[in-house]
Amino acid sequence: MSTRPHILYILSDEHCGTAMSHTGDPNVRTPHMDRLASEGVSFNNAYANCPICTPSRGTIFSGRHAHAGPVQFFFDVYKATAPSTATLLRDAGYHTAYFGKWHCGVVNNQLPSAVREHRDEYTRWPMRTPEYHRAGFQDWYGFEVNNAPFKGFYYHEHEANPRAFDKYQTDALTDMTLEYLEAYDRDEPLFLVLSVEPPHFPLQAPEAFKRFDPAALETRPNFVDSPRMREQLAVYYAMVENLDWNIGRVLDALARLQGFCDDTLTVYFSDHGDFMGSHNAINRKEYPHQESVRIPTIFHCPQHLPAQEGRIDLFSLVDMLPTTLGLLNLDIPTHIQGRDFSPAIRGESFKSPDAVLLEMCGNPRWSLDLLDWRGLVTEQWKYAYFETGHELLFDLDNDPYEQNNLAYIDTNRRDQLRQQLLRMLADTREPYFDVLMEHGVKAEAPVLDVSGSNPGGLAPTWKDTIRSLES
Repeated sequence: MSTRPHILYILSDEHCGTAMSHTGDPNVRTPHMDRLASEGVSFNNAYANCPICTPSRGTIFSGRHAHAGPVQFFFDVYKATAPSTATLLRDAGYHTAYFGKWHCGVVNNQLPSAVREHRDEYTRWPMRTPEYHRAGFQDWYGFEVNNAPFKGFYYHEHEANPRAFDKYQTDALTDMTLEYLEAYDRDEPLFLVLSVEPPHFPLQAPEAFKRFDPAALETRPNFVDSPRMREQLAVYYAMVENLDWNIGRVLDALARLQGFCDDTLTVYFSDHGDFMGSHNAINRKEYPHQESVRIPTIFHCPQHLPAQEGRIDLFSLVDMLPTTLGLLNLDIPTHIQGRDFSPAIRGESFKSPDAVLLEMCGNPRWSLDLLDWRGLVTEQWKYAYFETGHELLFDLDNDPYEQNNLAYIDTNRRDQLRQQLLRMLADTREPYFDVLMEHGVKAEAPVLDVSGSNPGGLAPTWKDTIRSLES
């Protein structure tokens, strides 16, 4: 592969890796994602190492695990001097641009005058991203958090005040990206990120994509059925199909634009998944379950990379940066913790890692069931240790929908994986969870939940740890 192709990341938010037609979802139609996969290299066992927005994005652009990286918790910022994909590619001669959701630069007092004077017109986090928290991206058309697909805004380059989107966010950001590509006339190769929030909540889709009959949806065996859950899932699928349509628009533009048509590496992936009604949760992630941590990951550059059947290697987001550098034949700095999968993508001999480190680092604590944890996944097994001392163990071969926790049944396997996890944490400079796992005390219980909400069921703590006022 040429050392100087253009690079386009298409990054979505909360797109579960099973919610594409080429990965077997019986409901959704994603012809353009399917095309990327058929013409490129898709990793069917790709994982988000830390399945929540901010630390996951830090992992993507730093090549380090969240607990040891520049973005360690929810609403942390990308450290001002931290190296990133953008800074490393700039050193290699690239020009860089970012469009859309960033979520690695919220500084609470960075509210410009237009926002302060009309605060009710903006969503909860309308802060302007300070330049030194932009991880080295030069051309900036980004925002921190909209969570409002039809009422969005962004910050244009170095302007102080935001500009409003004039249409559905994914459509508007794609329009802006296409205009930028059409006007691009620099001699340097381009590294561009198109980062969209949908299908992240709130679940809202353009009318033209609302084709699903909720009652007719085929659901997973761990889906907790109700009319409301089906209605939400139907909108989620509509958002995915809108995203796919916009990916098609990008592919069409790349095919016709001189300079991009024969020399662009396109990578589609998401920062984490969504439960999509499985385990009685939707608009949720934050947990080790497959719906939360499994993500789409597809590399596409048919002029230089041979198409392959979907690979089963254990790829994860911490590998995105070193793999990108590897595909460009660039040196990989020693501070990078991820693996270079470029040999696999080229179809060369490659030894896949035997496990992926998973974690929840710096959970936002919206409720008592948001806990920090550390875990790992292999081809067959999933293990996680929660800060409360509770553990999960799933046999993915025989229980792919993770309905039977074996942590207190198959104790030999649990203890083996716990030791493997401790070794992985030591290798990645774990700051404290090793102490909890080896020397932690029994958590005080029961905890009285005074929120008035019903305890969830995702964290493995409820039966013996949490009681509500009503119980």
